[in-house]
Amino acid sequence: MTENHIPKIFSSNCFESYRICRIIGEEAGGIAVAVQYVAFSKESLETYNTQFAPQLQAEHQALFGNSTAAFRTNLQILEEGHLVED
Repeated sequence: MTENHIPKIFSSNCFESYRICRIIGEEAGGIAVAVQYVAFSKESLETYNTQFAPQLQAEHQALFGNSTAAFRTNLQILEEGHLVED
């Protein structure tokens, strides 16, 4: 993922960062992960969805078929912060 798919997504110049998280509590016997991308703007996300996503999703489907599940959800960041210690 970090060697092929994510660089292709970032080559769209629509995203500023990503985060890969393990989903805790999955009972299916495997490791499940969630990948979160942060777009530069709503317009950047729309550009990605119309100009880049269809091809990348088709590549993912061709590579993995039904052996993996993928779903997409759009989130709006309302607030972000980091703990600052003195």
